[in-house]
Amino acid sequence: MRIPSDHRRIAFTLLELLVACLVLGTGVLALASTSVAVARLTGDAARAGIAAERGQARVESMRAAGCVSASGALVASGVEEWWEAAPAAAGHALTDSVRYASGAQHELRTETLASASTCP
Repeated sequence: MRIPSDHRRIAFTLLELLVACLVLGTGVLALASTSVAVARLTGDAARAGIAAERGQARVESMRAAGCVSASGALVASGVEEWWEAAPAAAGHALTDSVRYASGAQHELRTETLASASTCP
Protein backbone atom coordinates (compact mmCIF):
# COMPACT_ATOMS: atom_id res chain seq x y z
CA MET A 1 0.00 0.00 0.00
CA ARG A 2 1.27 3.36 -0.92
CA ILE A 3 1.13 6.38 1.43
CA PRO A 4 -0.05 9.56 -0.19
CA SER A 5 2.72 12.19 -0.44
CA ASP A 6 0.93 14.73 1.76
CA HIS A 7 0.76 12.25 4.69
CA ARG A 8 4.41 11.15 4.77
CA ARG A 9 6.26 11.49 8.08
CA ILE A 10 9.32 13.67 7.94
CA ALA A 11 12.12 12.23 10.06
CA PHE A 12 15.89 12.33 10.42
CA THR A 13 17.99 9.43 9.30
CA LEU A 14 20.45 7.76 11.65
CA LEU A 15 23.37 9.16 9.68
CA GLU A 16 22.05 12.71 10.02
CA LEU A 17 21.68 12.27 13.78
CA LEU A 18 25.24 10.94 14.09
CA VAL A 19 26.65 13.87 12.14
CA ALA A 20 24.67 16.32 14.28
CA CYS A 21 26.01 14.69 17.48
CA LEU A 22 29.56 14.86 16.12
CA VAL A 23 29.25 18.56 15.31
CA LEU A 24 27.68 19.33 18.70
CA GLY A 25 30.36 17.33 20.56
CA THR A 26 33.15 19.14 18.71
CA GLY A 27 31.65 22.49 19.63
CA VAL A 28 31.30 21.56 23.30
CA LEU A 29 34.92 20.38 23.46
CA ALA A 30 36.14 23.60 21.84
CA LEU A 31 34.13 25.64 24.34
CA ALA A 32 35.56 23.64 27.26
CA SER A 33 39.17 24.13 26.15
CA THR A 34 38.57 27.85 25.69
CA SER A 35 37.14 28.17 29.20
CA VAL A 36 40.32 26.65 30.67
CA ALA A 37 42.46 29.25 28.89
CA VAL A 38 40.17 32.06 30.04
CA ALA A 39 40.34 30.86 33.64
CA ARG A 40 44.15 30.80 33.52
CA LEU A 41 44.33 34.30 32.03
CA THR A 42 41.89 35.59 34.65
CA GLY A 43 44.09 34.20 37.43
CA ASP A 44 47.19 35.81 35.89
CA ALA A 45 45.42 39.16 35.65
CA ALA A 46 44.27 38.92 39.28
CA ARG A 47 47.84 38.28 40.51
CA ALA A 48 49.18 41.14 38.38
CA GLY A 49 46.49 43.44 39.78
CA ILE A 50 47.29 42.49 43.37
CA ALA A 51 50.99 43.10 42.72
CA ALA A 52 50.33 46.52 41.16
CA GLU A 53 48.03 47.57 44.01
CA ARG A 54 50.53 46.46 46.61
CA GLY A 55 53.40 48.33 44.93
CA GLN A 56 51.41 51.53 44.56
CA ALA A 57 50.16 51.42 48.15
CA ARG A 58 53.68 50.81 49.50
CA VAL A 59 55.18 53.76 47.56
CA GLU A 60 52.33 56.03 48.68
CA SER A 61 52.84 55.02 52.33
CA MET A 62 56.60 55.65 52.08
CA ARG A 63 55.92 59.06 50.52
CA ALA A 64 53.41 59.88 53.29
CA ALA A 65 55.96 58.89 55.97
CA GLY A 66 58.16 61.81 54.97
CA CYS A 67 61.93 61.62 54.94
CA VAL A 68 62.25 58.35 56.81
CA SER A 69 64.60 55.66 55.56
CA ALA A 70 62.93 52.27 55.48
CA SER A 71 63.22 48.87 53.86
CA GLY A 72 61.51 45.55 54.15
CA ALA A 73 60.03 42.52 52.46
CA LEU A 74 56.72 40.70 52.53
CA VAL A 75 55.28 37.55 50.96
CA ALA A 76 51.48 37.20 50.86
CA SER A 77 48.83 35.86 48.45
CA GLY A 78 51.45 34.48 46.08
CA VAL A 79 53.11 37.89 45.65
CA GLU A 80 56.62 38.61 46.96
CA GLU A 81 57.36 42.28 47.64
CA TRP A 82 60.43 44.19 48.78
CA TRP A 83 60.87 47.94 49.16
CA GLU A 84 63.35 50.63 50.14
CA ALA A 85 63.28 54.36 50.90
CA ALA A 86 66.86 55.66 50.86
CA PRO A 87 68.34 59.17 51.03
CA ALA A 88 69.02 60.74 47.64
CA ALA A 89 70.33 64.13 46.44
CA ALA A 90 67.02 66.04 46.63
CA GLY A 91 65.13 63.88 49.12
CA HIS A 92 64.44 60.17 49.21
CA ALA A 93 64.50 57.56 46.44
CA LEU A 94 61.56 55.18 46.79
CA THR A 95 61.57 51.76 45.15
CA ASP A 96 59.17 48.87 45.44
CA SER A 97 59.53 45.56 43.59
CA VAL A 98 56.99 42.78 43.32
CA ARG A 99 57.38 39.23 41.99
CA TYR A 100 54.53 36.90 41.07
CA ALA A 101 53.93 33.76 39.00
CA SER A 102 52.44 34.22 35.55
CA GLY A 103 51.59 32.02 32.57
CA ALA A 104 51.01 28.32 32.09
CA GLN A 105 54.55 27.46 33.26
CA HIS A 106 54.23 29.81 36.27
CA GLU A 107 57.35 31.74 35.33
CA LEU A 108 58.22 34.46 37.82
CA ARG A 109 57.62 38.02 36.68
CA THR A 110 59.20 40.98 38.49
CA GLU A 111 57.91 44.54 38.30
CA THR A 112 59.69 47.53 39.88
CA LEU A 113 58.13 50.87 40.75
CA ALA A 114 60.50 53.77 41.40
CA SER A 115 59.65 57.24 42.66
CA ALA A 116 61.14 60.05 44.69
CA SER A 117 60.02 62.34 47.48
CA THR A 118 61.40 65.71 48.44
CA CYS A 119 62.50 66.54 51.94
CA PRO A 120 62.15 70.00 53.45
